[in-house]
Amino acid sequence: MTVRQSRIDGIRAMITVSDLHFAYPSGKSALSGIDLHIEKGEFAAIVGHNGSGKSTLARIIAGIEKPARGSCAVNGIDTRDKSRFIELRKTAGIVFQNPENQIVFEKVHDDMAFALRNLGLEQDEIDRRIGEVMKTMNIEHFTNSFELSMGQKQRAAIAGVLAMQCRCIVFDEPTAMLDPKGKKDIHGIIVDLHKKGFTIVYVTNVIDEVLSADRILILDSGRIRHEFKRGELLENVEALKSFSLEMPLIMDIIVRLKDRNVNIDTSARTVDDLVNSLINLPAANGHYKAAR
Repeated sequence: MTVRQSRIDGIRAMITVSDLHFAYPSGKSALSGIDLHIEKGEFAAIVGHNGSGKSTLARIIAGIEKPARGSCAVNGIDTRDKSRFIELRKTAGIVFQNPENQIVFEKVHDDMAFALRNLGLEQDEIDRRIGEVMKTMNIEHFTNSFELSMGQKQRAAIAGVLAMQCRCIVFDEPTAMLDPKGKKDIHGIIVDLHKKGFTIVYVTNVIDEVLSADRILILDSGRIRHEFKRGELLENVEALKSFSLEMPLIMDIIVRLKDRNVNIDTSARTVDDLVNSLINLPAANGHYKAAR
């Protein structure tokens, strides 16, 4: 299968990855020949099984790992260029699967301030940014980092990235360690950030979470094997199955309803969207009556 690369004339991609290769110290290949373009303001979901190379790709985009061969640029900044490291940090941030990996200090404020000091900001600017972000994220009551729940720690981690004023955020399986409520809350925050114009790279193996993305990319054995827009998901069911990935539950329900001649809006992203679509069906819809 060929990979369709997303390009928009006249608009520079936020992320450009060309012929990217990466191997672990053991010599085992993690990524091989990755070509990827993510536009400014796009929400791209990268899915695949454990060991497919998702997290490695996320770390390279965030500048944490360096390609063995090929290149990765974020907003025109080569992630290998050490002289532009601070500029890269101000452009792209990363939120890890385990929020505790981003906690350094006992106090939430101090933890956020640490990263901002590394950007060379003055204390007044640091305090201003932290105050604004904590208010926006509704975490002003967060004080002791180690007393927070996992969901609260993840909110604080996201706030830390926002305080750096990054316009591109890489999320590496950010809901993996959370309970159902925490998953819903964090996913809602990410969707809201996308609506505000942030470029989102969302790495996940929870297929239901890709419904908020503009584009879905399937990574397998270190290569992008297939990609499609969210609106094309129903046409790519076989592609998901070929990589042993399940169809999102909501899409599965929509397909089953269509098999019963109940045609509803396929743009449903949440259970509420699906319920509203069913409620809004014409009462006189003969097919609907027959299916009930």
